[in-house]
Formats: sequence, C-alpha cells, structure tokens
Amino acid sequence: MKIHVDKTNLTQVLQKIQNVTERKTGMTILSNTLIKAEGRQDVEFLVTDLELSLWTKIETQVEVPGSLTVSARKLFDVVREIPQNMIELESLPYDKLLVRAGRSRFELSTIPASDFPSIHFYEETELVDIDAVLLWKALNKTAYAIPSDDDSFSISGVFLHPVEGGRLRFVSTDSHRLASFEMPAEVFSSIPIGGGVIIPRKGVLEMLRLLEKETMASLGIEEKCLILRTPSTFLSVQLLEGHFPEYQAIIPSSRPYAFETDWEALYYGLRRVAVLTSQTWRHVRLTVKKGSLELDAGNPELGKANDVLDIDYEGEDFSVSFNIRYVMETIQAMESSRVRFEWADDAHGGVFLGPDDEGYFSLIMPMIV
Repeated sequence: MKIHVDKTNLTQVLQKIQNVTERKTGMTILSNTLIKAEGRQDVEFLVTDLELSLWTKIETQVEVPGSLTVSARKLFDVVREIPQNMIELESLPYDKLLVRAGRSRFELSTIPASDFPSIHFYEETELVDIDAVLLWKALNKTAYAIPSDDDSFSISGVFLHPVEGGRLRFVSTDSHRLASFEMPAEVFSSIPIGGGVIIPRKGVLEMLRLLEKETMASLGIEEKCLILRTPSTFLSVQLLEGHFPEYQAIIPSSRPYAFETDWEALYYGLRRVAVLTSQTWRHVRLTVKKGSLELDAGNPELGKANDVLDIDYEGEDFSVSFNIRYVMETIQAMESSRVRFEWADDAHGGVFLGPDDEGYFSLIMPMIV
C-alpha cells in the first residue's frame, strides 16, 4: 500500500475515530484502525471495540492499493506533529508502516488486515432520513444523566421508547437524577423500536460527536444494532439488553410548590456559591421564600457562600438540598430564558423545567444533610 494524503483531511479522520478504539484491552487489534486503499482515490478507515464500529473515508491519491492495521492513537500523534501539508503512507516488509513528509520519517508497527475483526454495517438495512439537529438535541439533553460504565447498579444508556399522545421519549437516569426529552413519534415512525431500545453511553457520546455539525442523517435498527449514517460516516452501535428501570414511579404527580426565575441569574448564582464546595461537601441548599431564593453552599475547611436571587413565588417557605453539580448540569441542558422548579416533599425529587424548552424534563433527588 502506498498513498499520498492531505494532512488536514487525515488529521480530521484520525481524530474522528479515536473515541471508538478500545485502548483498555488485551486485544491490541482493537486499538488499531484498518486502513483500506482499494481504489485510486478513496481510502477507508475502520475501527471497532466489538460493540461500537465506525467506518469513514477520505479522498487521497492511491499509488499502490493495499490494506493494513496500525495503532490509531500513534498514527494520530505522528500526523499532527508533521508540519508539511502532504503526507505519504507506505507499507513496508515485516509489518511496518512508513509515514513520510519532507525529511521526517516514522516507522510504525502494523498488524495484518486479515486479523481485524469482521465488521457488519448492515448496508442492506432500510435507513430513514431524520433531522440530525433534533436527534442531537434529544441525546444532548439526556446524556448528562447516564451513569458511568463502571456503575453496575444502573443501566448505562439512553432509553428511547414511545409514550402516550403519539410521542417518543428519550430518558436516562443514574438513580440520583433523571433527564428526559420528548418529540413527536412520527420523526422515527419507520424505525422498528418496538417497546423501546437502550443506546449505550459510549454510543450516545459518539452519535453526539458525529451529529454535531450535521443537518440530516439516516437511522435504522437491525439485529439489535442501531445504524447511523452521515454523509461520510457509518456508525454501528450494539444496543443494550435488559429492562430499563420503571422510572415513572419516582415522578410526583402533584407538585404544589413551584417558582420561576431567570436562567442566567440562577446559573451564575450557582457558579458563585460552587466555589466553596468540594468533592466531599458538594450540596447547595435552596431556601425558598416569597419573592426570593437563597443559595447556601460551603464546607468546614474552606468556608461558606450565600447568594439571594429574585423569583416569582407567593407560597409557603420551604428548603431543599441538591448536589450542586447535578443542578448546574440540568439547567445547562435547557434552551430557555427562565427556569421553573416544582417540588412536592422530601420523599420525591425536585423537577426542573424550561418554560421555553418544550419536551425537556429533569428530576433530581434531594440530599439529606
């Protein structure tokens, strides 16, 4: 294999595939990218961790067709340090890849392409054109509440399922908080989601990266895999098995205490008092009175902070404490100039809504301090 490629194009494609490769594994091949130069112009790049697979391509000048696998991370590190605009990649005997530009030469160890796992992108699957901006929005508003992969007590993914009223709901929870976003079901009417599918955390994050600068994309489901296609990329995501928690039971049907306040005032007020929180002392206490919201945070080692905001409220006084990071992440996901907070009692979570952000809903369980 011998190809000549523009540095900018190569850097972009190598950056795109970094998050899919699996570096914490004993299988070296899963940290490699398969490079296939079969024609005269296009070169394909494939990566997989066996649950997530990504295919993309760039235009190059192919002098000698061929294929090989090489460390995606090391090739990326080498390419981005090269000052020249054109780079030459050439396979050498004894499983080596020569990277050459100007008077710089690098030899990277390779593994034969035949050792790379077989990847099925279900090219025959019927894909449905969707609004990429709307899908990105739904995932972005729920991704922050997905538990980390090492949390064995929660399902680490976004649950996509139909609900009453011809709506489709994206929901995630780490048992301390819940985030959801609804949209009209007809957006995904031709995609076979049945009673619901669970997109794993890593898949959600990769979809967000791919969709961020797109306006249209195509989506489909085949054999428990979600397929996402953008103009230059195919992504295959193995859907999670199991049952998503019955989360509806924790949402209080009656929330008699409610107030509204300015989004910026609340967000920057939280930022100010967060300065004196820590990993151990991370709560913020909300004291609600007629016309005012008092924010209190701090810890014995650093001190304490207090801030008072104007709110629209005429009810009884009450107070509640939350993890301050959870509250900030919740309102950061909103697209609204105002924030609405609804509360029932200490046995239920506090509900955060964006009056201008139709379909968005978040619930945070209180902290006992």
